[in-house]
Amino acid sequence: MSPTRSRTTSDRSTGCALVAGQGTCRCAEQASDLTESELLSRASAKLIWYQRARPAGRAAARDGLDAMIAAARGTRSPELLAELVRMGVMARVLTADPADAAMADELLQELSELAETEGSARRRGEAAALRAHRTAAFGHGENALADTALATALLAEAEPGSDDDPAEWPRLIARAYNSLVIVLLKLGSHELADDFSQRAIAAAAQCDDPMQLLIHHLNRVRLQLSWALQLERAGRDAAAATRFFGAAQTAHKASRLWGPANGDPAMAPAQAATECSIIGAAFALQHPDADHLPMLERLKERAQFTLDRIVLAIATARSHLAAGAPAAARRVLSPVREALHGDTSETVLALALHREFARVAAIVEGSAATSEVLARYVDALEAELWALREARITALRSHSEHHRLAREHGAVAAQAMQDPLTSLPNRRALDLHLAESTSSPATQPCAVALIDLDRFKDVNDVRSHAAGDSVLREVAGCLRTVLRSQDLVARYGGDEFVVVMPSTPLPIARAALARAAEAVAALPAELAAGVTMSVGVVRAPLGGDPAVALSAADAAMYVAKREGGNTVISGTVPAPSDNADRRFRFIPTTH
Repeated sequence: MSPTRSRTTSDRSTGCALVAGQGTCRCAEQASDLTESELLSRASAKLIWYQRARPAGRAAARDGLDAMIAAARGTRSPELLAELVRMGVMARVLTADPADAAMADELLQELSELAETEGSARRRGEAAALRAHRTAAFGHGENALADTALATALLAEAEPGSDDDPAEWPRLIARAYNSLVIVLLKLGSHELADDFSQRAIAAAAQCDDPMQLLIHHLNRVRLQLSWALQLERAGRDAAAATRFFGAAQTAHKASRLWGPANGDPAMAPAQAATECSIIGAAFALQHPDADHLPMLERLKERAQFTLDRIVLAIATARSHLAAGAPAAARRVLSPVREALHGDTSETVLALALHREFARVAAIVEGSAATSEVLARYVDALEAELWALREARITALRSHSEHHRLAREHGAVAAQAMQDPLTSLPNRRALDLHLAESTSSPATQPCAVALIDLDRFKDVNDVRSHAAGDSVLREVAGCLRTVLRSQDLVARYGGDEFVVVMPSTPLPIARAALARAAEAVAALPAELAAGVTMSVGVVRAPLGGDPAVALSAADAAMYVAKREGGNTVISGTVPAPSDNADRRFRFIPTTH
């Protein structure tokens, strides 16, 4: 074994050196020796590590992810590239550093293009949710409504496609739902977030991965706590208490996934509460008291996200108030409040923290008169904010319904242009495409071919019409595979097909159709029953009548029939003074 191979094997076993604490990230230079699964595993580990790292470590992890993305472009599958780009975006929006906004935009554009190419509603919905997340993190929440609505419409009806791995689908759709939950939380749209949070947990429960289920439970705790604090601001104390209770229940479920203490599941909640800030805060906010304070103080270093720090600070302050120590409560809230200056990543919870600080400060300073005036102002302000929140939710639902109806209309329109048997474009789609191709200089020269299957009537008569339908589907699939993506293959009717080949000189069109005829003739007899093709092809003149071009192609096809079939004949579209035609003979394949 060579030294290089030995080093690669060792690198595979240890993973990313940066994450392992063994030096700088070298994943990009090692990429050629790694499988796609290994690359994805390293990138995922890097993103998880990134969220707990100090600023210098985060910068190194971002650089490592960017280098992996660059190494994957043009050398790896689009699916892997999309996953790496998604993680590069996540690394930027999670920390919401304004210096990362430009790179986040570049990566989001790339992710959106990859999602459109893939055509998956899940991938497109996730990309839209990340665009909204970027806008909410770096800008103003109102500007994120359009992308959030699009993500809501796409993900609400997303289903696995034929290319999706059924075993992987629950994990991937749960992740997409979670992306939408995060941005809906930032917009204060808790009712909509609640629906997708429950969907995410239900999907994650189908995976054999307790860690994934834990992540979705923890995000549901964050949702319920944020919702409760917003309800309190609006004076809906009873509803808020219900949400605090729900958060504690969900935290209890999450704690059992955290890992049992010393093998005793009954001790798991207590252990999780001392190790996970959001679980500890949820238990404390349900019933704040002095007994929670030692645990909450220890959790300060474990709160990684702005949302978690805010919630933990409020839980700690309320426990100090319950212990009769309002000054201590203010000391807890003050640094978190100062740290939020200029931070727009959690505007909904920031308001809850400022409200909490004002309430505690009034108790400490004892300024009752001033407190009453401010309280009236705050009440009026919160009423206005609640009305704006309701309007935002209404706008989101309206936009989402608009996207849903637009997609339905698009699907209906697509069905009206599609042959139900072969899934090829139908006669109506062909007419529109021909009219466009013969009227635009950009498509010239444009070749038009008419195809008729040889001996197809025998298939229907001897085997059955069902067998004939199967043969038509096989031939349609073969034509679609062999010809170029820019060529339109349409079902003309019965056993006839039409091919429109824009920007294609006649000799090139003849050669391509000859290869297609060879491919059809070579189909296994059990699939295509030995049918072959008679093909007539012409050049459709710019500005000419498409029907005349089709008629000329049809005439050339009948010449091919008379010459025994399995043949491509080229003709010309007749002009008043030119009825000549030229022929190209395809040498039949022996079967």
